This record gives sequence, C-alpha cells and structure tokens, in this order.
Amino acid sequence: MILLQFFLVYFYSYLSLLYFSICCLFHFFFFFQAEDGIRDAQESRGLGDVYKRQVVTGIKFGSYSREESSLALAFKSGGLCLKILPRHAELDTMNEVSGPPAEQDVPLQVPKKTKLYVEQTKREKLHATQMHRTFQRDLCKLRLDTARAYVKIITDGQGPMSYTSGSSIRLSAQVQGLGALFTIKIAVQNTGTKPIYDVNLVATFNHQLYKVERPQISVPVLVSGLQYKYSIDVLCIDEDGSAEPVQVYVCTANSVVPMISAIVNMPLSDIVLDDE
Repeated sequence: MILLQFFLVYFYSYLSLLYFSICCLFHFFFFFQAEDGIRDAQESRGLGDVYKRQVVTGIKFGSYSREESSLALAFKSGGLCLKILPRHAELDTMNEVSGPPAEQDVPLQVPKKTKLYVEQTKREKLHATQMHRTFQRDLCKLRLDTARAYVKIITDGQGPMSYTSGSSIRLSAQVQGLGALFTIKIAVQNTGTKPIYDVNLVATFNHQLYKVERPQISVPVLVSGLQYKYSIDVLCIDEDGSAEPVQVYVCTANSVVPMISAIVNMPLSDIVLDDE
C-alpha cells in the first residue's frame, strides 16, 4: 500500500514536470519566433514588406475567434502569420476601372485656323529676331521715360519727398473737419544731414470757395531728423458747399521752384442754414 502511494506521488510529479517543460518550450518557441513572422491582429503592412526572406508552406483563409475574414500563413521556419481583414473594409472601390476620367475623351472645340492666322505665324517665324529686338528697344524706351518722369516729379517738388538743392524733405498734409471750417494738418521733416534755413509753408486755394486767415507760415530752420507740425484753418464760404483741392508748398528764398508740394483733396462742406 505504501509502495502504491509512493508510485502515485512520483507519477504526478513526473506529469507536473512534463507539463511545465512543455509550457516553457511553447513560450520559448513563441517568443523567439516573433521576429520570424508570428503576428497577431494588426493592420496589414503587406506580405512582401515583412516576410521577404520567409518561405510560405501553407495558407488558410477562414474564421478566427470572432473574426470571419482571417488569413493564416505558415512558414518553413516554423513562423505563423495571421492577417485579419477589418470589418468596416470597403471592397467595392476595387472594382472601379483606373485611368483618366470620361470627360477627358470629350474633344475640345478648337476653331479652325484662318488664313490670317497662318500668314501671321509665318511672318513671326521669318522675322523673329527683328521682332524681339524691336520689343527690347521699346521696353528700354518705356523704362527711360518712366525714370525721367519720376526724376522730374521729385525735382519739381510734386512728390512725397524732394531732393532739390541737395536737401531731402518729407511733407504730409491731411484735412480734418466736416465744414464749413476745416483744419489742414501739415507735417514737415528734414530727412537730410544738414539743416535748412528760412523755409516758408504756402497754401494756395480758390478764393471764391475758401478763406484762409494765415496762408503762409514761416519756419526759421528745419533741423535734420525732427518733424515739425503745423495747422492751417480753411473756411468754406461757398453757399453750395463746393470743394476744390488745396495745394501746400514748401519754398525757400533761394529758389523760384518749390522744394516739395502736397495736394489736399477737400471734402464737400456742410451747408450752414441761417435761423429766420
């Protein structure tokens, strides 16, 4: 009886050891075969990208657990790969025919070549060099005329900046008010390196529409880099409230040509009604 109990204990111990060895071997095989191709439910990356060096020995398509569309691959090295097709996959788009759209086959309505078009094309081919030279010459003339006009505007003092007599002045003028009394805000700045002496600000206007008590402002000196601000009051005396531009000039006693000028577009004036 004691011998039988000893035999049973030894037999159960042997079975336990055998089961433990099988489990260890299975885990060892599963762990080291993971790099050779064993994959569980993952997004498909293509068989050719992951298993380039593997030899497939068997393929089975069917259900795996709760997934109906599964593909199992067995490799010669002992690896196992499982591909699961997503449930929300749409396979209808695979039936579409690839290629250009049907609208591309519709012919365009190109007008027929006229006799004038053919003659013009031949003339351009024969005289291509001469036409290009003529275009370049006209383009150079246009650039030269533009540069001359710009220099004349700056020299006459009609631009936003003036470089007359070696000096550089910036002038800006803005009008404020609704009428009949307006105020013109003037800002003068010497952007040069030397001071400018004896400068006059003069406003010219239509005496039938406006009245200015102080149309001339004397500035003793314009120091380089500083901005000087002045104001001129303009009264509209026209009964209909008409408007005309007012010109502001910066002049010196040494030149008859203004150094710089600005044009102020006056707005329409509100009509003042007298009380009866």
